[in-house]
Amino acid sequence: MTDFENSQENRAVNLKIGGMALENGVLFQTDQHWAMAVRGLSGDIEISSGKKMAIPHSTRIRRIPMLRGLVALAESGLVIPNAYSHGGRLPLPTRSPRMLASMIVSVLGTMIVKNPKRKLPPLLEELAVSALALVPSLVALRKSEASEYHAAEHKSINTWESSGGLDELKAEKAAAEHARCGSNIMGPALAMMTIGNTLTRRWLGSRRGNMARLGMGVISLSGAVEMVQWASRNPRSFFSKALTLPGGELQHLITTSEPSHDQMEVGLAALRELLRLEGAL
Repeated sequence: MTDFENSQENRAVNLKIGGMALENGVLFQTDQHWAMAVRGLSGDIEISSGKKMAIPHSTRIRRIPMLRGLVALAESGLVIPNAYSHGGRLPLPTRSPRMLASMIVSVLGTMIVKNPKRKLPPLLEELAVSALALVPSLVALRKSEASEYHAAEHKSINTWESSGGLDELKAEKAAAEHARCGSNIMGPALAMMTIGNTLTRRWLGSRRGNMARLGMGVISLSGAVEMVQWASRNPRSFFSKALTLPGGELQHLITTSEPSHDQMEVGLAALRELLRLEGAL
């Protein structure tokens, strides 16, 4: 292998890329930049990109465990308005009667579970409420264009991280699941939130326990991000495989669908633009 090929492989390994599936395209981002490609009404691929907005003192905070993941998620969220203003369509409830129905089911189900007349054991109640909260998100992705772009996103990243290139044939054959996908965060976050909320309710009582739910949710999310990031750095560990197995199955069964050739073109175009901004091509 030449020095140039070694350099490209190291760059592929060290550059951590996150992504988001849209209804009409794919959004990628690193710590510094974002890039999006969507399929326009004319059928052409439309590309937008730019520098990310940083949270003050984020460089220091990123060195602190349990806080660095929250900062990364917050800065990723700040990109969404840019994506929307450049034509990116998020899978919003108003766009799909199926999603509206899922939200109604989620709300009604939560009300039934929390009905004092139908008192459930605290652990079972917390588990049911947390699971019901995920229903709209899962319905939004299942067998939709967003799920196909979700797979295109993963295939593009997997191709880059495994080969340091963006070969179209390799991308189409690449895995549709990825270890850093948000689906992998759901399982650990749900487990920690369920146990944490149950314990706070028992120790602090119902009223004070409800006030502690927000803090427990933040801690659970941050802890889950730390665990998934560790798993992505140690893919051969038995614990990391067990940790990401539920999320991988969730991606395989629900949140990803095989993309078309046109959708793969969009995913690769978005990633190619991001790598151009990072000077990695």
